[in-house]
Amino acid sequence: MQEHELHEDHHRGRVGEGLATAPGTAPCPKFSTVGETTFHNLNEFEIPAATFSDGFIRSCNTTFIEFADDVAADTLSREAREVFGVGVEWHSGVATFDGSVPEATGAERAASMIGQGQVQMNPLNMASVAATAATGRFRQPNLVSPDLDDRSIAEAQRSLPGDVARQLRDMLRKTATEGTAAKALQGLRGDVGAKTGSAEAAGDAVSNSWFTGYRDDIAAAAVVEQGGHGGDAAGPVVRDILESGK
Repeated sequence: MQEHELHEDHHRGRVGEGLATAPGTAPCPKFSTVGETTFHNLNEFEIPAATFSDGFIRSCNTTFIEFADDVAADTLSREAREVFGVGVEWHSGVATFDGSVPEATGAERAASMIGQGQVQMNPLNMASVAATAATGRFRQPNLVSPDLDDRSIAEAQRSLPGDVARQLRDMLRKTATEGTAAKALQGLRGDVGAKTGSAEAAGDAVSNSWFTGYRDDIAAAAVVEQGGHGGDAAGPVVRDILESGK
């Protein structure tokens, strides 16, 4: 998978247990093999002497793949559900798909590390992920005001630990200013963070373009089918939303 899906800072067991830190050394080789499956980066680039932050802002797939053997089968699914509310039943006022990050092993778990495999998301889910990263805690999106029907709102079990939230925001900000999202967000003022992604769909010659980000208290996400790199097609859509929000 190239320039991949919208990674979040998942760690062994629970978020923040020390598998990686933003300034810590993390490999970004051209290729990474798990089982019989070999993963690569866009145009097979590599970053010598990389940090985890370098891999994050440049969308280095292999940085994340290299940690696949260090997480349990349920790590990503548990973090997605307990911290980001993904897979929890939302009550947004209309029927929504609330994301799915299944348990996985082997090459499927490695693919999940970069948002591929059996991971399923939509722009509403990813805008919510960006909002959680920006604020440190999940707040369920509402498409219809709950004041109209007094419905219950889904909640996450826990917030991002303070230091993890800080490092994640720092990486999202760097992605927006000097990483793969910089071109799309150039000149956008405020507290801005973003993540690009490109998702391969079976039978399509060109990847789907993904982009999620936040600006101050607004979060947005977009996907453009067969749009290519995340910043090329979906990026300008999200920029327009964030720019018009003030």
